Amino acid sequence: MPKPHGPRWITNDASPDESMFPDGLMGPYLSVTLDEIAAFNDALSDEIDSDFASSICCCDACYDDFRAHWPDVPFRNREFQTQSMDAFCAVDNSRLPGIWSPAEISTLRHFVRCDRCLEFVRGNIWIYEHAFSDIEHIERQIDELLTIGDNTPFLLLEHAFARRVLAHLRSAVESAGTLAAGASMFRARLSSSIKSSGQDPDSLATYAPPPAPLVGEGRFNHAGMPMLHLASTPEVAGAEIGLPGEPRHIAELVTSRALILLDLVDVDEDATGFELMAPLAVSALLAAPRSGEGWLKRQYVFSRFVADCARAAGYEAIRYASTKNVDGTNVVILVPPLRIEVLVSLKSVKASFGVSAGKRY
Repeated sequence: MPKPHGPRWITNDASPDESMFPDGLMGPYLSVTLDEIAAFNDALSDEIDSDFASSICCCDACYDDFRAHWPDVPFRNREFQTQSMDAFCAVDNSRLPGIWSPAEISTLRHFVRCDRCLEFVRGNIWIYEHAFSDIEHIERQIDELLTIGDNTPFLLLEHAFARRVLAHLRSAVESAGTLAAGASMFRARLSSSIKSSGQDPDSLATYAPPPAPLVGEGRFNHAGMPMLHLASTPEVAGAEIGLPGEPRHIAELVTSRALILLDLVDVDEDATGFELMAPLAVSALLAAPRSGEGWLKRQYVFSRFVADCARAAGYEAIRYASTKNVDGTNVVILVPPLRIEVLVSLKSVKASFGVSAGKRY
């Protein structure tokens, strides 16, 4: 677009009843209208899309709300973490100063509008776009399901989204992939726990699931229901049990047979159910980090529902992203046999120290 001539070219001075000025700031500024602001934001959106193939997903004012709905994105996604910037900087480094006059830019850059909360940005914007669509509808469903999980968790199947998850898992299990036999996975135990239990750190039995009376509610298991949790690397296994700096033993375990796998990490964009399972995998319904102590883990209600659906459908394991290690994944065996040697063999054991969980942006 050629640069126009003159200090104002979009329109004449705004009429008094349409005039808008940057709120609470010293001028001088031009008076602008909502139509001018909308045209400016449309142009800025085109610039951002051209440069980043994305759009404004949130701003300082609604960042916490975005993170609450999509905890896995700011924790794990490098694109999200690196594509935040001051709103003024976004305008000044675009082609817009070559289209609007300096006087107009000095005014209009105070009216950059966030696509998420629709407020005028005071500070930073984050540029990111989900791989799936209909975000506002999905977020409403997340809120509804979290409310049901808090108040009446046994009624989750009354919600349409929960029924769709169950129906999809039942139909998709026939074409599901597997966790291959011979795969190396890792499991950690605190050295102090092994010692106090009188166990041998070099014995396979030491890394079996704990006895049912000692099992509290977890991300994918109900209280009193032991499951075997395995990690993709020794570092992930060490991080998952927390207590950074405490000595631990990390066993490398090798799977003895293939297991039918529900993969919540690499969700195939071309597969049926992508628009259902992809947002579920990175949302607060499955990816919320553990918060607080106590018996009831409310952030785990829907993830336990998914595990129940998967187990009923015929899946034997779930692969999911670690909430402690930004590069790590975990696998939970949904129905481990009573004898762990039927499922895995012990390859090696190494002593280590735990490290702090990854930074949450």
